[in-house]
Amino acid sequence: MSEMFPHNPLKFDARGLSTNEQRDLYAKLLLPRMIEEKMMSQLRQGKISKWFSGLGQEAISVGVAAAMPRDKFIFPMHRNLGIFTTREVPLDRLFAQFQGKDHGFTKGRDRSFHFGSPEHHIVGMISHLGPQLGLADGVALAEKLDNTGGCSFVFTGDGGASEGDFHEAVNVAAVWQLPVIIGIENNAWGLSTPSEQQFRCTHFTDKAVGYGIPQEDAIQVDGNDLFDVYHKVRDASESLREKPRPIILEFKTFRIRGHEEASGTKYYPEGLIERWSEVDPVTRIQAHLRTAGILDEAFEETLAAEHKARMQDGLEE
Repeated sequence: MSEMFPHNPLKFDARGLSTNEQRDLYAKLLLPRMIEEKMMSQLRQGKISKWFSGLGQEAISVGVAAAMPRDKFIFPMHRNLGIFTTREVPLDRLFAQFQGKDHGFTKGRDRSFHFGSPEHHIVGMISHLGPQLGLADGVALAEKLDNTGGCSFVFTGDGGASEGDFHEAVNVAAVWQLPVIIGIENNAWGLSTPSEQQFRCTHFTDKAVGYGIPQEDAIQVDGNDLFDVYHKVRDASESLREKPRPIILEFKTFRIRGHEEASGTKYYPEGLIERWSEVDPVTRIQAHLRTAGILDEAFEETLAAEHKARMQDGLEE
């Protein structure tokens, strides 16, 4: 577990982002956190019946969606709320989806994240997770054949990367040199199974050589650092314009909540949640931006009020 813990919890590199850009990224990060908290409240009140929490992993979703070109497809999973909010999916439709109402994306047939929105270039998750890598290969193949200079981005997890579909999709992407970014959210657990019981390698980037993917295209990312996520995804997508090929990004993070809220976290070793809470992606960058003078009390209060109003309007609608 020590291999996964970020080594520089207070080190940030904005790499030329302006003050306004840093504030905008923080605003995008705060919204899914506030929605997470609201949905867990709705769960306790019986207004929704299930919730797959991405609490503590928001920087990955927001950083990916902010860095990827808006017209390129993203294949998210069930903890990637920030993909939907950053791509500005209407909150009233999101909340209707979670409540199983007709105004949602699946007209009440699902109450979580098994849906997509072609308008926002989001492909609905496949619950087994591994198979969606093959679909992302297909989109990447279309981008390559059409010579668009574009790419696709597909999420999987440490559990999903143990499935046969992962092997097949990565192998085809490498053989055909498809412009696809494979984002592995390594949050240390697959359901209730810890990583050390799922695979023997230390990092998922170690798998790259077996597919003929160069080591420089297998990149570790601090998944709890919004700037690190943003810049490495942006670098990868821009690189694929010039040279189509698969790139593996391994996001080191931790699943603070259970697989879903009903499952709990009793199987976690004592102190593990507290340890990772020290590098919470929201409070971590908030502290940095305050110290740098980029955030102040007035801005934060206004931002929180605006997010709260948007959420309330969405719930009322």
